[in-house]
Amino acid sequence: MKYFITIPTILVLLFASAAVSADALDQKLRQYIKAFNFGTPKPTKAKREDLYNLGKALFESPLLSGNKNISCLSCHAPEYASADGLPLALGEGSQERKQTKSTQLISRHTPALFNVSNQMEFFFWDGRVRFHKRFFEYETPSEVLNGEYPEAWEITEVLEGALSAQALFPLLDAKEMMGTNNEISNLKSDQEKWNAIAQRVLNNREFAKLVTSAFPKTDLSSITIAHLANAIAEYETHKFISNKSSWDKYLAGDKAALSRDEKRGLVAFVEKGKCVTCHNGPLFTNHSFQNLAAPQMGEGFDIHKNDEGRFYVTKKREDLYRFKVPSLRNVALTAPYFHSGVYASLEDVIEHYTGGTQSLDQYNPSSIFQKYGAHYLRELFVETGEYRLFRKKEDAHPLIKGKQIRLSSEDKRLILLFLKKSLTDINLNEELL
Repeated sequence: MKYFITIPTILVLLFASAAVSADALDQKLRQYIKAFNFGTPKPTKAKREDLYNLGKALFESPLLSGNKNISCLSCHAPEYASADGLPLALGEGSQERKQTKSTQLISRHTPALFNVSNQMEFFFWDGRVRFHKRFFEYETPSEVLNGEYPEAWEITEVLEGALSAQALFPLLDAKEMMGTNNEISNLKSDQEKWNAIAQRVLNNREFAKLVTSAFPKTDLSSITIAHLANAIAEYETHKFISNKSSWDKYLAGDKAALSRDEKRGLVAFVEKGKCVTCHNGPLFTNHSFQNLAAPQMGEGFDIHKNDEGRFYVTKKREDLYRFKVPSLRNVALTAPYFHSGVYASLEDVIEHYTGGTQSLDQYNPSSIFQKYGAHYLRELFVETGEYRLFRKKEDAHPLIKGKQIRLSSEDKRLILLFLKKSLTDINLNEELL
């Protein structure tokens, strides 16, 4: 007896097979979601509207800078995905994102602000601002804030966490916002400078109204820089919350929110790419510090123009060349990449990982110079010293040092798809795709 399978029957069988495959893929993703604590970020507190409005005004105002010529918004602009879209930041004296003779060039790349909050423990690429929640102690570049009995207790007792504390330090940095030879920069202590900045704000009639609305139970004479820092943190927390990506829709139960290739992209991200080693949790970062053998561009902090990262904070040998692992949410919008902004695309970043420490020797800055050169007066310094490159490679993360990340062209395509499409907030998608 002969059996004939009609065309419609074949299609039914094919669709059934595809459904089984899709279900198996979703099951694998569910396992990964649980294993790596993936989730959707949410603010821990509801927005305090008056505090948010004060924070917004402070964030956008040059009044906080020593020479009244730069604001937080200058380097953290929404149109550049909460950063500045440059390899290295341009600080005090910059005009329209272009370096002039009076512009201060910052030694590191401006990080994005998506999903920052006072619940985080560390801030800055080297983690130099830290809040120990258990002991309610701060660890910062300013000794007056640090330890169990800080000298500037009137500031620390008001600060609400690490993000609030972080807001204090660009204000003091001569290259970032303080400048030189002004009535505030010439003051001797950090406390005097912070007090002067706060008083400048309170002397402004419009700001005084906003402060009164934000702190109705606090007399203006008792307002400190900490109150202003809390307001900036409130604005940053709620302005830059990002939790409406297709990945978030999938986490909420919509299996159709991700295409089959996007789901395969997460699998490749976890398995072949081993990216989940550091990029896990709701923000796709474990908030650790790692040496990824990233090329050094821009003048660092010693006589050799070197940047040794976290080592400057801890003075521990194992922290040489380690930098904070960034979040990957909206990562497709926040080029260029790494602490020194050395790669112009995610494709370049993936090639760096698969190349291992050889990527450091073979780094070519031509694409960065070509794309961003017009913003700077001269070509940016790139570290090529064999000894310093050797030291960085010796201390690199085992995955990099051992060249353990091996990806096929298909693996790369899938990971890039997941990073670019799945992790980009749908409100920002049109700017990318």
